[in-house]
Amino acid sequence: MAPVVTENFVSASNASTSVTTADEADAILKEAKAIVAQPGTFYTLYVGMPHSDFRANFSNLPGWEVSHYDDYKGSLAKKNITRWKYERVLPVKNSFIKQELYIGQLYNGPVYYMGVTFITSDKATASKIYKEMYMVLKSRYPKFEKIFPYGMDKNRGESSYIEIEPKVLLNLSYYKDFKKPTLYNISYGITGEIAYNLY
Repeated sequence: MAPVVTENFVSASNASTSVTTADEADAILKEAKAIVAQPGTFYTLYVGMPHSDFRANFSNLPGWEVSHYDDYKGSLAKKNITRWKYERVLPVKNSFIKQELYIGQLYNGPVYYMGVTFITSDKATASKIYKEMYMVLKSRYPKFEKIFPYGMDKNRGESSYIEIEPKVLLNLSYYKDFKKPTLYNISYGITGEIAYNLY
C-alpha cells in the first residue's frame, strides 16, 4: 500500500524555487524537514511506487536538470535497473545549496530507491539542515540515535541503516565531500534493494 502523501514533487519544487531572498534559508530548512516528515516517503516517492505513477509525477519539472541511464550490464544488480538524477542550485546568502535527488527503479518497473542530498560550502547552513532532519527521525525511531550518533560522519554512514518496515532501510549522513572538502553534504535515503533481491 502506498504511504499517505500530502504534497507532490512539482508543488514542492515550485514552492522552493520561488522563495524570496529573505526567506531562502528558512524555506530550505522547511523543505529538509518536510522530506523526513512522513515515514517511508517524500516527494510522493516510496518503495514499490509503480513506473506509471513515478513518470506522471516526475516529468516536466522547471528549474531541475534531469539525467538518467538504463543499467543493464554495468552494475552488480541482478536485475535490469534505471537510475535517475534530478538536480538544482539554490542561492543562500553569499553561498549556495545544491540539491540532488536520486531515484532507482527496476527497468520500467517499481521504484526501489530514493535519496536526496543537500550540498553547500556554508557549514552553518549544512548543520542546520542536518539537525532539522536528524531530530525528526530521532523522535520517530527509538533506535535511531544509537545507530546514527549525532554529528559529522567521517565514513559517510554508508554501512549504517535502520529498518523502517520489512526489508526497507533508511540512512542519514552528514559529511565532508571527499573530493572537495570545502563542501558539506547531508544525504538521506530509503532503499528496498533487499525487498527486490537486487544484490
